[in-house]
Amino acid sequence: MIRSAAPKNSGKCRAWFSLESSDLPATSNVCKIVFTYLLKSKRLYSMITPAIHNTRPRQRLTTDQRQREIVATVLALARERGPDAITTQAIADRMGLTQGAIFRHFPDKLAIWLAVFGWVRESLGAAITAAIETVASPLAKIEQVFLAHVAFVVANPGVPRVLFHELQYPGDSPVRVEVRAMINAYHQRLTRLFMQAKVAGELPPALDPTLAPVLFVGAVQGLVIQASLAGDETQMVEGAAKLWQLLLDAYRGRGEW
Repeated sequence: MIRSAAPKNSGKCRAWFSLESSDLPATSNVCKIVFTYLLKSKRLYSMITPAIHNTRPRQRLTTDQRQREIVATVLALARERGPDAITTQAIADRMGLTQGAIFRHFPDKLAIWLAVFGWVRESLGAAITAAIETVASPLAKIEQVFLAHVAFVVANPGVPRVLFHELQYPGDSPVRVEVRAMINAYHQRLTRLFMQAKVAGELPPALDPTLAPVLFVGAVQGLVIQASLAGDETQMVEGAAKLWQLLLDAYRGRGEW
């Protein structure tokens, strides 16, 4: 959700994003793509990475459209190679452009990565919001978040690869700050859902709502690693349905409560 916009023609934009519709603001620096994606493109609210325009002859795209195309290309390349190998030349080659054309739409490579994670944050948040609106109880919402998260990864397999890569490095680079803000907001959202499930009597009073999300996210990561080893992300959907039952048993614990 955008709550403030930066001056027009600024090299980078400053925005406030939230995985909720009304709270959890987190400050992050992102490029114009995030603003235009939210304000003009309904496709933001889809889990699917924006399509890459690669028809010939090439269309003359607006800056906003070209920025989305560059983000989509980065995530497509992430399926095939490590993030370190995703150079601006590789992006340009895949798109059939020159490096100079890439830098006409982003000031530098850092801006590209900020745009990538800005898209991930907003798209995953929107997918989760749409999923939990279909159910009423807190525990059912948690289940829908789990399934929506897995479905997002299946649709965008390059996302966890660039995310894990960024988390390997220490320090507070702008990209790492953006990733940390995204993860923290997600953890807080899950924590609230687990607290609500406890209050509703759907989960035991002894359950720690701040640790429960750790097991939740770890389960998703386990499915990602398993799918990467198998070279097939589609199996994650079936695995998620089965794994959720194990998670539910773990959250409820043994015996009566």
